[in-house]
Amino acid sequence: MNIVISGVGGQGTILASKILAEAAKQSGAEFVRTGETIGMSQRGGSVLSFLREGNISSPYIQKGGADLLLSFELCEGARNLPYLKKGGNAVINTAKIKPLSVSLGNAVYDEAAITGYINENSSATFIDAEKIAVSLGNAKCINIVMLGAAFGKGFLNFGKETLIEAIKSTVKPQFTELNINAFEKGIEATEL
Repeated sequence: MNIVISGVGGQGTILASKILAEAAKQSGAEFVRTGETIGMSQRGGSVLSFLREGNISSPYIQKGGADLLLSFELCEGARNLPYLKKGGNAVINTAKIKPLSVSLGNAVYDEAAITGYINENSSATFIDAEKIAVSLGNAKCINIVMLGAAFGKGFLNFGKETLIEAIKSTVKPQFTELNINAFEKGIEATEL
């Protein structure tokens, strides 16, 4: 399985890839590799995390090679859609984090055009993970809501208990309950 996770610095893309890697190891995967492209992520820049299972030499996924694209931000979903292989799946958060160029008035964030592009080039599932995370009392658990949504859609090849155990072994103990609830709410969001 090849998974690309995209977002903006601070959204937890790297933590999400660690949880998925842990789930893969717990499921008996012999080879699991992760890699990141973080650039200016600490300043709100783009972040890409890659997860690959199998006998591979590099953790990085070529464009057209991802089975799953998880995007924690709408524009990042559109920007990274080329990583998705034909017939691959995408789960995209509808949250918008406007780039500095938009905030300064030098560019426009055209939500309709971005969503249209994604719909024309994939069969993406859209989810308002930010709304769900805020309802749980912590907007920082968007990443775990998104993992729950991907699981709920059947896009992850791990069992539910394996993913919950991976969350427990990866997040800090004081945030375990919150993150398990976020995972469950992500699953529920796909059942509506």
